[in-house]
Amino acid sequence: MDWLNGMNRVTEEIEGMLEGPANYGRLAGLVGCSVYEFFRIFSFLAGVSLGEYLRRRRLSQAAFDLQGGEEPVIQIALKYGYNSPGAFARAFKELHGVTPSQAREGKGTLRIYPPLSFTRKVQGGTAMKFRLETREAFPVMGLAGLDGLEGQDGDLLTPLWREFMERYNPKLQGHYAAPLWQVGAYQFGCEGGKVRAIIGAECLGDVPEGMAVEEIPAATWAVFSFTSPTGTDFVPDAYTRIETEWFPNSGWKRDEEIPHLEVFPPGDVWGGDYTWEIWMPVVKA
Repeated sequence: MDWLNGMNRVTEEIEGMLEGPANYGRLAGLVGCSVYEFFRIFSFLAGVSLGEYLRRRRLSQAAFDLQGGEEPVIQIALKYGYNSPGAFARAFKELHGVTPSQAREGKGTLRIYPPLSFTRKVQGGTAMKFRLETREAFPVMGLAGLDGLEGQDGDLLTPLWREFMERYNPKLQGHYAAPLWQVGAYQFGCEGGKVRAIIGAECLGDVPEGMAVEEIPAATWAVFSFTSPTGTDFVPDAYTRIETEWFPNSGWKRDEEIPHLEVFPPGDVWGGDYTWEIWMPVVKA
């Protein structure tokens, strides 16, 4: 995969999605990874989350529409995904510092964010720790559902992870065990802009009340070890290295039929010396 050209095709494709819902599966397909992985790689390479980038581009185009025509504000709001003039006005003022009405009247200075363009930079040269491991199918128990692809309101955890930590993690104390410890399993595709996942522990015995149980199929896994804090601010670097440095040179490719795993052993997950893992299901390329 030529990631430079792939990511530039992504930004071109995004321009055609500003006036409607974004097709995350199509964007991820342009660079050959899952939607979950794509969100993290995009934020690392672009320096801004995909959701925020889309918001900036839509509101930038809205500014041009307001200053260059007579289209009603409500029509512009709906075109760029806002269900009410009030919601559009709040988002517009947050970005530009003026209301849509003021922008139409030519008052104030607007902030325009042009489309991203990715250029080549030197990568690699730093060791990546990985091993190959083959496992039979195994069950995971915990919280299953559709997860948002980004944290909300500055939260370093996605919504499903936040719910898990508050309601399910206490019930699973005593059930966590090596090698999977606390594990999240994420399907390759997405549904309505969300990814299907289960977060919990490998099921090795009794299942606490209220836990879902799902089987992870047998697979060969490329297991990557990283030493860093976790959370949505830190994980993207890991996925970017796997997809742009390891896969293109490894002779392996991602098995899209099997979810990938994030594995979190005991320890301070926000500490700089914390070691955690990403398990990628692979087949020979």
